[in-house]
Amino acid sequence: MENENLKLWNSVEKTNPAHTKKAKIGGMSITAIAPQYQIKRATEAFGPYAIKWGFKDIELDFSLLEKLNLIVFKGTFFCPEGECKIINSAKAYMDRLCEMVDADFAKKIETDALTKVLSKMGFNADVFMGRYDDHKYVEQVTAEFAPKPMTKADAVALLGAAGDVAALGAAWGGISVNLKQDPDVLGMKDARKIELSTK
Repeated sequence: MENENLKLWNSVEKTNPAHTKKAKIGGMSITAIAPQYQIKRATEAFGPYAIKWGFKDIELDFSLLEKLNLIVFKGTFFCPEGECKIINSAKAYMDRLCEMVDADFAKKIETDALTKVLSKMGFNADVFMGRYDDHKYVEQVTAEFAPKPMTKADAVALLGAAGDVAALGAAWGGISVNLKQDPDVLGMKDARKIELSTK
């Protein structure tokens, strides 16, 4: 029986490798996750951003800027089941001499804060727990997220859902060569073309 406390964690812990890339941060090699993918996954779990979940009461603290080149992000993360405070920091300058301002510091600090709070809820836990360092695990999860091949029933349904001739052409273009040769699929395409052309 599934532990109720791990229900959300278990549903969001696996990361689609198509939305990751290797990156170097401070000399360390890491697996970076596309932020928009994380937002999509959180939206699937909670609902629309800013309506059902997100940040509120955001403050940027510049008191450490002169001494440490740091800007501190403070905010409250909220979601349907509750909220929590989050603190994060980012460098304001891109170089050691503090001459080149990072124009994207505000975006980066908020995105990084979001990644941190979502990771505490279990989102992309396989990456943060180091499982992406295991090639066999990455192969397994890649196969798990791979698109499933289209079946004849899928092709027929796709053609049946086309609302006009242009949509029918686009649907036909998305069907594999093997399925295009199937008499039922070909018959559906021809029947729909006649139907849509007479509207």
